[in-house]
Amino acid sequence: MSNSTPAIHDAPLPSDRSTSRRTLITFAAASFVLLSLGGWLTSLGMGTWYETLQKPWFQPPGWAFAPAWTTILTLLAIASWQVWLRAPSTSIRNLYAVQFVLNATWSLLFFTMESPLAALVEILVLDAVVVIMTFVYGRVHAPAGWMVAPYAVWLLFATAINVGVVALN
Repeated sequence: MSNSTPAIHDAPLPSDRSTSRRTLITFAAASFVLLSLGGWLTSLGMGTWYETLQKPWFQPPGWAFAPAWTTILTLLAIASWQVWLRAPSTSIRNLYAVQFVLNATWSLLFFTMESPLAALVEILVLDAVVVIMTFVYGRVHAPAGWMVAPYAVWLLFATAINVGVVALN
């Protein structure tokens, strides 16, 4: 992501449009699944338990989360597609898969299992994975790294909210 270090795989995209299209559709579908799964797991925990939690003063209103996550996961799908086309490797696929599982697990822990402390421990790991992903993607294709950066920033904000919930309850 730095101007002084060029991305290592900033080469033209492959000319096979069919593979490129399938790859984009795959990442877009994965983002849709993650968004849907997160929403469903969150909805399971909404209700009396969640309403009675003390929340930090800086927590945004509930309506702000869906557009934020939709934007973030759309950018992640595009970034992942761009990186995969340039450097299709097991390590990049595994990095994507780990963030996917951790992201869904946070909603499960916090909302479904009603465990903000376990969710806090888990989101710290997710923070590290997404920050690493930002830099790895940026080394492969600089714009992809910048597309993942909002995810990292949002997660750090979500971590602060999670810390606030744990501290206040």
